[in-house]
Amino acid sequence: LSSLVWERILYPKFFHSTFWEKDRDQPIAAARDFIVRQFETPVPVVRLLDADQSGFTRFEFDNLRRPFSLFSWKRWWYFSQWLGMQTVGRLSKGVCVGWTTGFDSGESLDHVYRNNPEGVTPVGRLIDRTYLNSPGWRGIRQRKTHMQAMLERAVAEIADTASSIHIVDIAAGPGRYLLEFIQRHSDRKISATLRDRSETGLAVGREIAKSLGVSAVTYMAGDAFNREELAALNPRPNIAIVSGLYELFPDNAPVRRSLDGLAAAVPEGGILLYTNQPWHPQHEMIARVLPNRDGDPWVMRCRSQAEMDQLVAAAGFEKIEMLIDDDGIFSVSMAIRKGGL
Repeated sequence: LSSLVWERILYPKFFHSTFWEKDRDQPIAAARDFIVRQFETPVPVVRLLDADQSGFTRFEFDNLRRPFSLFSWKRWWYFSQWLGMQTVGRLSKGVCVGWTTGFDSGESLDHVYRNNPEGVTPVGRLIDRTYLNSPGWRGIRQRKTHMQAMLERAVAEIADTASSIHIVDIAAGPGRYLLEFIQRHSDRKISATLRDRSETGLAVGREIAKSLGVSAVTYMAGDAFNREELAALNPRPNIAIVSGLYELFPDNAPVRRSLDGLAAAVPEGGILLYTNQPWHPQHEMIARVLPNRDGDPWVMRCRSQAEMDQLVAAAGFEKIEMLIDDDGIFSVSMAIRKGGL
């Protein structure tokens, strides 16, 4: 439980349904007293900026990196999944792209966004459909929808005070979602800078932009955790996007450097759109079976939403809105750059 205030009361003569017992007035009165006290007492705020060093998310992360014993059934269960995906799974285009570029790569996500099963033989296409329908990838597509909805609101907000809108995505990959958004709003003066460390992803993005007829975008290689690079962004963005990036890195220090750089680049009143992954139903399978873009096991530390929001607030942004999918896997939040920081 996330609450820091707990009370435990024992009723030795009660049997099963506490609030329906003969003397139910006792627990009802105790519950009412507890609830009233909590609403009358300010909620204690726990500092989570160092939650990467200790706490339940760090404990979970360390456990996922720890190898199973030779006799653990989980070791062989995940090995069988790895073997299946390494062999027959490669008939699926999505699985093949994942093994080639990393399952967290921009190219992999672009295939997920398109949601069009491809593969070698009908069996490969069937495997790809199953792959694309996994809970995490469904959540990723919902995250895209939420990000575009937040972009709509951000653009409407900025348009009231700015004659033109410049967007930066600091780890865009191909950036299909942003290109589609700009294409839909060709009547507005919207430009964008799409940055990524993967030259392959950037090349794919340029081809997509060309096919969509979107010209007001610039693709450039860049380090999303380099504070100085981000602070020197030119033109300065009035909307900054960090989508699906911080979830891939367990430590908070680079995240704070990245957010500080964006705070220096985004003017007062500008908007930050950021994502988070509070949990994942396939968390352990991903860590034990799939490689990331560096070829290492894809082990993630799921940040609580409170932790992510505190990191953003520490950089000088004030959160004003959030959307999250029905399974609670991926959130998309909007924050305003405050002045005087």
